[in-house]
Amino acid sequence: MKRYIFLLLTILLVFSGNVSAEPKSRSADLTEKGFMKAVLKADEFKEFKSSILKDAAAKPRALVNEKGKQYGWTVQYEIEYKEKNIFLDKKALVNFSSLLSFSYESDGKGLKVRLVDYSRLFEDQAFYVKDLKTDAETKIDISKDSTFTDYLTEVEMKKTQLIEEAAESKAISSDKITASGELCYYCTKYEWRGGYPCKSAITESEVSVSSQLEESGLNPDSVVIDCYVPRHKVCVDGEWRTYCPIQ
Repeated sequence: MKRYIFLLLTILLVFSGNVSAEPKSRSADLTEKGFMKAVLKADEFKEFKSSILKDAAAKPRALVNEKGKQYGWTVQYEIEYKEKNIFLDKKALVNFSSLLSFSYESDGKGLKVRLVDYSRLFEDQAFYVKDLKTDAETKIDISKDSTFTDYLTEVEMKKTQLIEEAAESKAISSDKITASGELCYYCTKYEWRGGYPCKSAITESEVSVSSQLEESGLNPDSVVIDCYVPRHKVCVDGEWRTYCPIQ
């Protein structure tokens, strides 16, 4: 009898040992609620919370591989990053929204947090993906991607139109010019415009945004939704004043 009990205990111990060898938690087993709880507790979320655009809904989505098996979760927040004042001159600045991306995958590395920085689109013809856990930054060139270049051309045209309209307004307000002859256009109302997902595969790009992400070891699904053209902030109303902000 004792021998049978000993054999039974041995079998149970072997079985329990095999179970404990399996990972206790996989990202695919993490519920949507559990994932979002981890996101909201993250220091990076707290840091950028005040910069999140309130009218840009953020909904978590499952990460699914080519076999249809879930391997994690991701959620993105659209934020105003590196906010700039808009001065109506030839060097007028346009503010682009950026993306704060959280993902949890089955690689066991925990919560990943990335900032997709679009603030240098005009200057560099590129956007940057920064890993906020390691500070590693990846440059994604968009200079040959027609989706982005056409978009930037459109934004530049709108900016030029805005400057011309402001110049006409200044001429009408010329009687307000002071002895120093200085007037500054003060923006009283801003709007966010544009912002839409695009498929880099259907553009005539020599260099695909998605392929660059993959070549850099980044999962396009957990960084951007395929390809994303950011919103841009523009001045839609303002007035000429006789005092100017420090630029």
